[in-house]
Amino acid sequence: MRVFTALELDALTEAFNLSLGEATAAFSAIVREEIELSVPVVEFVARDELARRLQGSQAGGVDDRLCRINQHFHTGDGFATDALLLFPEQGSLEIVRRMLGADTSAEHITELEQDALAEIGNIIINSCMSSLADLFGSEIIGSLPRVQSSSVARLLEDKAPDSLVLMARIGMKMSAHNLSGFVLFLMDVPSIDHFMGEVRRLFGLPDAPAEQP
Repeated sequence: MRVFTALELDALTEAFNLSLGEATAAFSAIVREEIELSVPVVEFVARDELARRLQGSQAGGVDDRLCRINQHFHTGDGFATDALLLFPEQGSLEIVRRMLGADTSAEHITELEQDALAEIGNIIINSCMSSLADLFGSEIIGSLPRVQSSSVARLLEDKAPDSLVLMARIGMKMSAHNLSGFVLFLMDVPSIDHFMGEVRRLFGLPDAPAEQP
């Protein structure tokens, strides 16, 4: 896979900016707080490198747990991606508490936690992908969200070691809390090239140069 230009990465960042607007508004209404999203920082990394970065970003070390909300998406023309939404485990519990109401007991939150987190995934990931599909004028089919909590070291063990990851690092800030979230897209090389082709078409960028043999 060739290296993408700064202009292509800027276009990709803008595509995510456009797609996250509706998701942010819906999420803000559910938690009853204003949600601010930072500008996405978009880059391509290998799966193992991403795992190392996630370990290094955890304030408590590699044993800190993350909550992963995972959905698989595909189109009829060969494009496929796993979309992952990651939160620190304690941060995800706080989001659930805001969704269910501040007076909800801890026991009740535990009972409803996975359903609530799956709904968060539907709101943020599904809205993002639906908006991208609208921008590209295509249909993207998604699976039901799966929720998992694990240590950072084991978070991506079910993904191929040589997977490339399209990482859109997005900071989420609630008025009373600082929460760092990540949206990740795991794709094979043909899917990444397909996705970037849609982004180039959307923003009128020139076609990718042919790779040298």
